[in-house]
Amino acid sequence: MNFDKVSLSVALSELSLSTGNINILAASLTIKIPFLLLGFTHYLQKRRIFIFITLLLVTTTILLTAARTAIISTTLVYILFIIYNFKINSFSKATVLKTVILIVPILVTIAISSSILKKVENNSRYTSITGRLEQINTKDAATNARLVTWKNTFDLAKTKPLLGLGLGNYKVESIPFEKTQNNDSAISLHSHNDFLEIMAETGFVNGLIYISLFILIVLINAKRFFKSDQIEIQSLAMLTLMVTVVYGMDALLNFPMFRATMMIFLCLIIIFTIINESSSNEPDTKLVKNNFYWLITLISAGTIYFAFLGYKASKLEFLIKKDNAAGYKNTVLTGDEVIKRIPKYKNTLTTAESFYEYAGIYYYNEDKLDQALKYLSKADKINPYFGRIFFYKMLVANKKGNIDSAYVYGKQAFYMRPRNINFYTMSIQFARAKKDTAEILKEHKTFIQYRNIPQAWKLAADELKNANYNDKNLLQFIDKGIKQFPNDTILLKEKNKIATVDYIGKAQSFLNAKNKVKALEYYNKALKADPTNADVMQYLAFYYFNAGDYKQSLSYFLNALKNRQFNSGRTEFFIANCYLKLNDKVNACKYFEISNSKNFPDAKPQIIQNCK
Repeated sequence: MNFDKVSLSVALSELSLSTGNINILAASLTIKIPFLLLGFTHYLQKRRIFIFITLLLVTTTILLTAARTAIISTTLVYILFIIYNFKINSFSKATVLKTVILIVPILVTIAISSSILKKVENNSRYTSITGRLEQINTKDAATNARLVTWKNTFDLAKTKPLLGLGLGNYKVESIPFEKTQNNDSAISLHSHNDFLEIMAETGFVNGLIYISLFILIVLINAKRFFKSDQIEIQSLAMLTLMVTVVYGMDALLNFPMFRATMMIFLCLIIIFTIINESSSNEPDTKLVKNNFYWLITLISAGTIYFAFLGYKASKLEFLIKKDNAAGYKNTVLTGDEVIKRIPKYKNTLTTAESFYEYAGIYYYNEDKLDQALKYLSKADKINPYFGRIFFYKMLVANKKGNIDSAYVYGKQAFYMRPRNINFYTMSIQFARAKKDTAEILKEHKTFIQYRNIPQAWKLAADELKNANYNDKNLLQFIDKGIKQFPNDTILLKEKNKIATVDYIGKAQSFLNAKNKVKALEYYNKALKADPTNADVMQYLAFYYFNAGDYKQSLSYFLNALKNRQFNSGRTEFFIANCYLKLNDKVNACKYFEISNSKNFPDAKPQIIQNCK
């Protein structure tokens, strides 16, 4: 990206191009600060300068990410380091000076980042450091969404409190808890709290054990820091505490358990806690340690195997996503190849869909419809909550010409995900095909209950109109939408279109009843409702033509032609006749020629009669 050619907010948001997302970037930098701080106290002058510059750059980047968790963690790490500095070196001028020097990067980076963030316009994330921290309240949308997710996770954990849902199953089993909270196909994937997610996946007991592990690590290292008289043990204990604070904060508010860059540091936390003790040459101690190391090696061998299976799954997922992004044109894979490559573990993508679901999608695009239905049904047993399986079953049934089944599948997809605009659109289209206006109104009511947007009213209004819904009731329906969204031009235009058709119908009725005054009144009402409607202009042009007012008629015909291109040549023919009546043969012949070029049958005789 050329950062000099984009807005500052875009440039800041793209800081994380190589790390996944901006929070991962912030966390992966924050967790390295403890090592830099300890390095500053340990190394001599030249290396200290390098570390000081690195701290300056790292802290600036963290503040520019505006990641609240990282900002809080960085602050806590500095506080712990100040405690460490005074504990190790005692309270003296030299210690105070060293502490002040290390606080300078914080002050400088706050000044730099604040100066940069002030230049960002119309962005709630990149405001200021204090402004970002002030957003940590229940009124903030992101904070509130996280609280809702935590509640859902706890409710989910209560469904299987003893053994849990099974590792990795949160992203599937949490979907029903969120169907009325997340738009379209969005799901949380993680609970943004590792402790709650472990509790949901492995049960309350194991969740408490996981929490206890962190408490135990903090207690052990705090005791070593304050009680040991060896500076090496104190230093490693404080390093472990600082890294634990960063990881613990991230685990409390994000999901470091699923980030390799963060899991490495969890391993280091545990290893530092195990090895940080006074050396002992006692045979029993050595035996226990050796047995422990062999046990860890054995367990690691098993986890490496499952990691390899996960790697194979991720390779398949990469190829599937590549084809999906290309709209399944010139695909790398086929349905058969996906089936052959589906791993024994794991059977879902990182986005929670089953691999079988994508096999079904490939078969659908290959027109192997029976195979598509077969594997979509298999996918339904793995993740039945996403709604897209029914959506594709609807498409398969429609391709087969089975409208009744398509209609049923469409409704199932929509009611499973009632905030999904695509499911809503397709479902009410099938309802319209069945002339089921009651179902359209029912689905509309359900959708706006959770996601009231103008587009939902427009879509429902279009389908009701196409299903021949009563015009009076349709106008009342649109009026309800306009009342909720008075500034929405789409709904107003839709209302005017319907009103225009109604006015034209009434004008035609009055014209048939020889009541020309009333007919003209309703034609004008129609034009007022839709000033650019070429059909209304044509009606008015014919009205005045038949009334002998050729000047008025010509004006409306010409305006109609400006707003729409007519292919029959009829409009040009009557324009020519208006000019002829107004004794303008030049323009009359011009439009007779245009009418004739469009093969209007009455034009050629007029050319022969008037233009030769």
